[in-house]
Amino acid sequence: MFRRSDRRDEPADERALVARHAATQGFLALDDEQRAVADAVRAADELGGSHGLTRAWAEVAAVGDAATEAYLAATGDQPPGGARAADTRAADERALREIERAREMIRRFRASNSRALDEAAFAVSNLPRTVQQAHTALREARTAVEQADAAGVRSRRAAERLAEAERAAAQLDTPGARLRDQRRSAQHTLDLARSAAALAAEAPRTAEAVRTALTSIGTRRSAAETKADRIEPSMSALRREFSEPCSRDLTGAETLAREAIADADRAITQARQLAGDGDWDEALDRITAARSALGRAEERYDVVTDRLSQLREARTDPTRQASDARFVLRDAQRLVVDRGLVTEFGAILDAQSVRLANAEERLTGVHPDYWLYLTELRGVRERVKDVVARARSTPPRR
Repeated sequence: MFRRSDRRDEPADERALVARHAATQGFLALDDEQRAVADAVRAADELGGSHGLTRAWAEVAAVGDAATEAYLAATGDQPPGGARAADTRAADERALREIERAREMIRRFRASNSRALDEAAFAVSNLPRTVQQAHTALREARTAVEQADAAGVRSRRAAERLAEAERAAAQLDTPGARLRDQRRSAQHTLDLARSAAALAAEAPRTAEAVRTALTSIGTRRSAAETKADRIEPSMSALRREFSEPCSRDLTGAETLAREAIADADRAITQARQLAGDGDWDEALDRITAARSALGRAEERYDVVTDRLSQLREARTDPTRQASDARFVLRDAQRLVVDRGLVTEFGAILDAQSVRLANAEERLTGVHPDYWLYLTELRGVRERVKDVVARARSTPPRR
């Protein structure tokens, strides 16, 4: 490590040797510390979150570079010991002081920016492992997709996800790519490959689900057809027993139900064709669409029959619905009084009381508008419910 004097008969000064050794050890430590932090700063800059870190580091690095130059100047052609032992020792000690000063600045910089530097260092050290995981997951995904195809349970989604993973993996080897882009590509590849493998593994269950659904949905479709047949008789009863406004918004319910069933039929036919081609993912999507369409048809039937049931119940005992609304209103009024909130909510509740009374008074004639009556009562209950919620969240006024 040390250059020997040509004058071998001249013993080295021990203190000069100690100074040289200390300066050398300090220099080596400085070099390691400066290089490590410089790498972390560079990584942080590439990750895009340095926020002035690079500029701040340049000032610290300049001090480190100056200390390095001082060390090299002191040790370049001056072996320790000999006739100039005192001079070399003094030069080495000066270099060591500069080195220690630089190391202290690096330590302070490191402490002040530990979070950003630690995250960057972790990203750098973790990237190779993530890349390896991505390549491994990609191989496994290819195998899973190939096995699903061979078994006759092809998964379109798995194949599409695998193709996306392949495109993402191609970006891992882009020359000059920034760390942030490399890390994003590696993680994206990993996620897509794992998803592709999972979808391929799920393909047999998807195929079985499609086969089962194609059997059961036929039964549901028949039930929806039966319900659609019952809509018009229910509408006739509504028009015969109650005033026209009570069913005005339900006009065309049967037509809408049959259109929805037609949509379901088309989706079921497409699902059977796709299943025959082994495209189980798309077949399952079409079955979902068929279920949604049948749901719309069933909803049309339910709306009509529920309306008829509600109106008949209101006609049989119109006071029961009003009594229920009045009970809710009185409970709210007691709550408002007990909490001292009459100023805030009393007028609102009084208005609901008037609204309730008006609804009852309008219930006259041979064919009263029972639907308007029920709608008004429902509106009263909802408004009172809102007042109760607000009153409970308002501090009492005592």
